[in-house]
Amino acid sequence: MRRYFTHFGLARDPFLDTADPEFFCETPHVREAIGRLESSVADGRGLVAVTGPVGAGKTSLSAAFELRCLKDDAITFGKILDPTFGGETEMLIAIGKVFGVNLPPRSSASLKNALKNLFFDMGVLENRTIILIVDEAQLLEPFGLEILRLLLNYQVPEKKLLNVLLFGQPELDERIRAKQNVADRVDQWIELRALDPSELTLLLQHRLHRAGLPEGQRIFSDEALAGVVHASGGYPRRAIVLAHAAMAAAAEAGAGGVFTEHLEEALRRTATRAIPFVKDEPAADTAATEPASAAPASEAALEAARKPQGWWAGLLQRLFPSTAGERR
Repeated sequence: MRRYFTHFGLARDPFLDTADPEFFCETPHVREAIGRLESSVADGRGLVAVTGPVGAGKTSLSAAFELRCLKDDAITFGKILDPTFGGETEMLIAIGKVFGVNLPPRSSASLKNALKNLFFDMGVLENRTIILIVDEAQLLEPFGLEILRLLLNYQVPEKKLLNVLLFGQPELDERIRAKQNVADRVDQWIELRALDPSELTLLLQHRLHRAGLPEGQRIFSDEALAGVVHASGGYPRRAIVLAHAAMAAAAEAGAGGVFTEHLEEALRRTATRAIPFVKDEPAADTAATEPASAAPASEAALEAARKPQGWWAGLLQRLFPSTAGERR
């Protein structure tokens, strides 16, 4: 079966909803987040909390950071994907396992001591940087946060033996702050927010070029691209899903590009609920807050993106009359 992206001469699917580092795009906001992660780990500061709503790019950021770690032979890292443990013993055994050690089921105190010895051997005797990444960290029970706090106590004068990076939804912030002795150990609070129109436009164009679109060529019309950006509310995952559906609709129709009618079809296919229309601040305010280092998008796309009453506003009004015009 012919894949939709081959219709446009692309070698790969540009909008596959996975955290493929090959398609990772360092927008200014994301570049700052990675820099703060690297700084905290390099200094052995211990604990970093990365929060953001669903679809804001936490998984992509984590995957990109992991790839950098894999390229450094002096780094050992483990990752916990599901932190819903039934108790302390189960969690301690799981932590040992992600670092390649099968700890026998023993008392909590014995397991903590075994991990302390493990981290000392790796961090001091082998002079390695040890990183534990916890995904979906908002699911950690209070005992889980307490275990991490105790493990962060393992240190030598110049650094902590273990660096813990927590990635989670916004409620993670509340869970940590509810335990002051854990909150006091957070070196960096990193919040991933919705991207502004220029950053999200850059991300979508980056993915198309990484998939094989030659520089200077385009698939999306300015109006369709601006519509994807705004219908997504600024969240990368929504934009990727919507761009995929629009390209598929255009390919099925045999069109030479993606235009407004294909975005309209994509909205029908993907909108199991209404996609809120996102109003922008006045153009002067937008220009004042956009990062100077952001890569330039086309002027026509940005101009279309700034207009709250463009063609796509009418489109959303027709498709979702109860939500068009909402402010997110």
